Amino acid sequence: MADTVTITLGDRTFNLDREKAEEAYDAKKVINGRNSMFFNILPLKYQWAYNLYKEMKNSHWEPAENSLQVDIAQWPQLNEGSQTLFKAALGALAKSQQMFKSDRIYTIRDLITAPELKLVFGRFVHEENTRSDVLVYLHGALSINPMECAAIATAPAIAAKKAYLDENFTELGRDTETTSLAGKQAVARGIFLINQCMEGTQFFGLWAAVFSLATQGKMPGSGAIFNKFLGDVAFRISLFDKLLKELVEENPEIWTGDFQSELISHMKASVKLEQDYISSLPIVDAGLDAQELAKYIEFLADERLTSCGLARQYHHASSPFPWLDEQIHLAATQVAHVGTSTLDNSFDDDDL
Repeated sequence: MADTVTITLGDRTFNLDREKAEEAYDAKKVINGRNSMFFNILPLKYQWAYNLYKEMKNSHWEPAENSLQVDIAQWPQLNEGSQTLFKAALGALAKSQQMFKSDRIYTIRDLITAPELKLVFGRFVHEENTRSDVLVYLHGALSINPMECAAIATAPAIAAKKAYLDENFTELGRDTETTSLAGKQAVARGIFLINQCMEGTQFFGLWAAVFSLATQGKMPGSGAIFNKFLGDVAFRISLFDKLLKELVEENPEIWTGDFQSELISHMKASVKLEQDYISSLPIVDAGLDAQELAKYIEFLADERLTSCGLARQYHHASSPFPWLDEQIHLAATQVAHVGTSTLDNSFDDDDL
């Protein structure tokens, strides 16, 4: 009689042939593994990915859950600088989908082969829809012209961000060859540029301005919405941090000294891009100091680097704005990497 392994899912159990289960487990890779669909998820190899998927799913939210009655009354009373910052934040939120190459995330998902990793990528679609709902809700409730916000998002400092990513991103397609060193590094570079560099540092000057206004009792409903939006961002950063670590663990030849230096240079360039943008904003109208905010971007960059296993570059002793760490859910992205050395047969799920 064949040796079996029992996997428990909620109140159900599945008996799998141990030899075949171990074969399927060993065949799972971030890239270049056995390519299977979501429903072939067992046995789980990347338990952290499935846990993250469940957490993201359980954290679903709707913008309209947050009342904007106070914001509607306050909006006409804000000074011009504060209104400009808020409009810039809405314009950046709309522009970020294009700037951060959100469509390329789907390409990366298609290059991923382990089904539980593909599954967690599926939550990205829901979060993109929520981003659109946020814009519709805020523009409609506050009667802010979206074209005016879009015009602000064409500022030269924003164009420079997009130009940098366009220049340094290696285009990926569903047929991209990923078995060579160059192909593997292209995937790793794409993950790092799109997520850690772009979504992980860009426009945080604007997010900080929105939160700073909210702490002063101004536009509190909008602040709560941006807080939840940044919670979704924190989930994605955690996903890509772990994905990059798994990719390197399975393909250590990627992680050359030159490649690490390249990624660090991209992060330092991203910091400069965001600092240049901050210097162009009336950030003082949100009660913030531009120089301290520039330091915060450096602090944030170091957090992004170390979470990926790269060296700090700025070495600030502490966060310049601890209150902002909480608003952007920084602690949620500082999770430990989970190894994948053994077949895990303990699962807890109620809806597979």
